[in-house]
Amino acid sequence: MENISAPSYYVNFSCIGAQCEDTCCSGWTVSIDSATYDKYDANTHPDLAPLFRLALKKNPDPGSDNHFGFLAMKPDGACHFQQEDRLCAIQKNLGAPALSTTCKLYPRYINQFGAQREHALGISCPEAARLILLNPEPMQFQMLAHDAAIDDGAFTSYRFPMQGDGDPAQIAVLNDFRAVIVGILQYRDLSLGARMMLLGVLLDEADKVVSADTFAHASELSPVLSAVVGMLARPAALQAQFEQIASNMPRKLAIVTSLTAQLLEGHTSARLCECLLAAVEGLDAGPSDGRTPYEGCVEKYVRNYQTHYQPFFKDKQHIFKNYLVNQVITRLFPFTRGTYLELYRELTFRLSALQMLLVGMAAKHQGLDERLVVQLFQSFARKIDHNGRLLETLHESYKKDSKALFFDVMWLLKEA
Repeated sequence: MENISAPSYYVNFSCIGAQCEDTCCSGWTVSIDSATYDKYDANTHPDLAPLFRLALKKNPDPGSDNHFGFLAMKPDGACHFQQEDRLCAIQKNLGAPALSTTCKLYPRYINQFGAQREHALGISCPEAARLILLNPEPMQFQMLAHDAAIDDGAFTSYRFPMQGDGDPAQIAVLNDFRAVIVGILQYRDLSLGARMMLLGVLLDEADKVVSADTFAHASELSPVLSAVVGMLARPAALQAQFEQIASNMPRKLAIVTSLTAQLLEGHTSARLCECLLAAVEGLDAGPSDGRTPYEGCVEKYVRNYQTHYQPFFKDKQHIFKNYLVNQVITRLFPFTRGTYLELYRELTFRLSALQMLLVGMAAKHQGLDERLVVQLFQSFARKIDHNGRLLETLHESYKKDSKALFFDVMWLLKEA
């Protein structure tokens, strides 16, 4: 089998087990593939078998072999197999090969883009989040050797195209498209907001090409890619264009306050609750003193941004850049799960929400440090990335007041 592409951080990851600040054995449903389901169903281990009878369930609508069954959680959201030492009873008694595909692979993303196998890590794991977010250097990629324990299974997190490897000539152009996206996000001569603006321009122009009735081949995107790469030679002009975008802080505060309320609903980890409650207190956002709702909070927000948030992030924009690039590579952005506009909107909204929540946290704590920042990114990803229903709800909340245009969402990129 051919080698596998992965970000350079990937080989440095190792689960830290009981030393982890969070646990991947609580807070979500664990999917069980059919082969593992049969093994668990037939298990006779004196300590494990009663737990399998209690927790192992068939999925009424599996969708795929990887979701044939699931492990039901305890009322508090914890897995029945998590021991007092916070380690897994299945792995302890039966060994790592007995774990389901879900448990064996987490927090890895195993993607397929054309004929290329790709690995990455998700930020919902604290140790992975540190490796991904805190590296100040541009994200590099390397080739990995085939790992039978990971690559011999049929599981993929995302794949493009959905069937087969596609036309190599077209896949090559689309891979160039992805490379331009990563290049834009890592272009240090532009502010982060200006990079995201340029990404919107790229996706807007690409969308016009691929949605045309006459579109026939991915090579038609090449002039768009060349034109956008050419724009990077004029960073001052691009930055000036970004500065002309009008902000709307009252509207932004209202949207993020609504998001925070939704994130606090249901089972939410203590780590995320701690971040959200600190942000709510720091933002102190809400209708006040008879003015337009949230308008009275803007002055306080700007002061906190300048006094407590900006001193930490003035030389640490790589944290946001690393987050965005990782979102792009783990989800094969922008070729899965929606239109270019929908995916751009989601990425912009995530960035905006994280920035604003961090301003609130900075106000509450009178500053920020790497521990607090990683805690928010990780716990936010854990709640958002693995909850399809919540994502759909959030999409609707920030789409309802927006037109179906790329430019209409760019006001969210203005930090203050």
